[in-house]
Amino acid sequence: MIKSLIQKLFTPNKKQDELIEELKAIPGFITKEEIELVGNNQIKPNKFVLKKGEILPVLLPEFGNLSNLKITKWYFQTGDLVSEGNVICEIENGKITMEFESIADGRISSICLTDKILKTGEMLCELEGI
Repeated sequence: MIKSLIQKLFTPNKKQDELIEELKAIPGFITKEEIELVGNNQIKPNKFVLKKGEILPVLLPEFGNLSNLKITKWYFQTGDLVSEGNVICEIENGKITMEFESIADGRISSICLTDKILKTGEMLCELEGI
């Protein structure tokens, strides 16, 4: 049993390279080397590169113990083009208001309703690659 566990932990380099290539295909995956290059300002991180027609659901991230979050204002509407970093909406819970930025370049293909109470992981909008 211990031998099989050690074999799983220390797989041959070929398998590790294949695994890394599979992971690189996942939007948002970045290698340690790429992180170091970003930190040294040698490359700009591009977390999500959408292919034409590809749909990316943008989900409400976890904000610690904040609850009763809702979108109070959309700065973009369905069909609008956005760039990574554009402020697309305002989210608040009665005590705080924060701006939410687009995580990728694309066209907004759908948005959730304003003033709807949202939970972590619920979809805010969908971005479509152009």
